[in-house]
Amino acid sequence: MSVIEKLAIISDTITKVMNFVITDELIKPDFDEYLKTLSATNADRGRLQALLIPYIFERRLTENRKTIIQLFKDKNSDLSKEENEILECLSKSFSSVYEIRRVLSNGFEMYNLVNERMYKVLSLVKMNNFRGITPGQYALCRIFPMKDENYLLEISNVLSSINKEEVYKYAIAKIIERPEDAYEQNPKKLQQIENLVKDFGEKFDKCFGKDEIITTNHYADNIINMFNEYCDNDIMPVKEAIEANIKQVENNRYFTVSDFKNSYSDFMEKSLEGFSSHNSVYDIAIIYDKELGLFVLPFYQTFCKIYEAEDYKTVQGYKDCIKNFLENDKVPANIIKRVAGKYKNFMDRTNEILETNYTLDSLLSYYKADSLEKKIFSSASVLYSSRIFELMMNYVSIKEESKEKQKEGIDYSHVGRNDKCPCGSGKKYKNCCMNKQ
Repeated sequence: MSVIEKLAIISDTITKVMNFVITDELIKPDFDEYLKTLSATNADRGRLQALLIPYIFERRLTENRKTIIQLFKDKNSDLSKEENEILECLSKSFSSVYEIRRVLSNGFEMYNLVNERMYKVLSLVKMNNFRGITPGQYALCRIFPMKDENYLLEISNVLSSINKEEVYKYAIAKIIERPEDAYEQNPKKLQQIENLVKDFGEKFDKCFGKDEIITTNHYADNIINMFNEYCDNDIMPVKEAIEANIKQVENNRYFTVSDFKNSYSDFMEKSLEGFSSHNSVYDIAIIYDKELGLFVLPFYQTFCKIYEAEDYKTVQGYKDCIKNFLENDKVPANIIKRVAGKYKNFMDRTNEILETNYTLDSLLSYYKADSLEKKIFSSASVLYSSRIFELMMNYVSIKEESKEKQKEGIDYSHVGRNDKCPCGSGKKYKNCCMNKQ
């Protein structure tokens, strides 16, 4: 099969899946609802096609939470061998943030900021469709691997090289959203994270003598900082300091915390402020899973109280709390298994409250399919090993330092590149605070 024929059958297969979404009696109503949430009900053809890509590769439907591609294959038993192979490869597509290194005649060479790997990707359309994209820019792309090659499905956004802070935030948001994207395509990164999780697990045990700490949001940051200080500088917190930061809420209840609803533009700032900046008080568990790493889980103790209490109805928001832990992708199957192992009444009470008839296995298969199918480390553990997160923290630190210098009244406005830096370091301005400004 020639290159042109291969590209043609890939494009034709993708088009068939797209047409399936907008015509199938099961999927079309859900896609229409999806468009409504994006205020795109009357989207033109180009916009509609752009919205179809994330829908196809991120949506799961039916009781078995099947992907769109699985549903397409179920209803098209006459697919050719080539089409089935393409669909299998498409199901492994992933979206990430890339730095464009080279523009080729048939694609791009790009560096993935999330998993720290270089990619050569082939375009399914003519390269003049990407006129204006140049080396040094950053792009949010979805690609898929096929027979030792990578193909470009879409470029959904392009950012200038001068918007590095925006790019860093985007990359970190991708890691938090899907931590597995940082290592699934990079065996070296996977090994690094596995070693880190093992090492930090031993340190967490030495630091606290247990793998689970319950406190409130106003003290959780202190516990996390103690652990970070031990990991970074080998400074062991004293027992009294740990105990002083373990507090209990007056009564366990589940409610919506408005502070969690940060916009994309300020999520980094809000994250750096920590849980202690939230006005409301709620319980938080800091749990170290030896397989998956560090988890910080709001309302974990409240979740457990539903199974501890003689009358679960005394726990305010009990049903929403259960649904949150089951439906939240950041809570892996391991955490649910942990709670189920603590309480013999876990399944009986869960089924009673949700009016269902699950076994533990069927419950996990429905709600936690992804974390059963593959190892998904905690986003915190992945960030610990992330180069882009380190760069972002350095950037924030420099930014804050610059603000402090400005508060001190240092005027940089008339300083030449080769002048001594006004901060007093003795270095030339170009080698000191110029980059920070």
